[in-house]
Amino acid sequence: MYYPTFWKSLQTVAGLEKLAASDDTVVAKEAQELLAKTCDVVFTTVKTASGVVPEVIRLRETHCRLGEKVAVAPELAAELVRQLKIAEYVDNVLDVQLTKLAGDEYAAAREVQLLGREYAVSLMRGLLA
Repeated sequence: MYYPTFWKSLQTVAGLEKLAASDDTVVAKEAQELLAKTCDVVFTTVKTASGVVPEVIRLRETHCRLGEKVAVAPELAAELVRQLKIAEYVDNVLDVQLTKLAGDEYAAAREVQLLGREYAVSLMRGLLA
């Protein structure tokens, strides 16, 4: 994944999170749906590049090389990477399970997967903060 595309996607996610917290229920619902779709695309793209953790670390290094400041302490960065590895593992398990499910069970598992992907993208954002 190209860094500019990744960075733009993270900015889109940040904007959608704000809209999802809107008092206007129609706007909040639409923003939540778009947020889930956007996080799904970002996570899938990063995952297929070279694995989530190696790709995010590469993108983080690019972020720093471009002169962007990273305020995350090394200890916190290590914890975020650990959590990101767990999120990728859970996503891989869900990918396998989704091939075995149908109907309501598939929809429920896919919803869990989308929530996990939103969480993973928030971890990615934390690594670049």
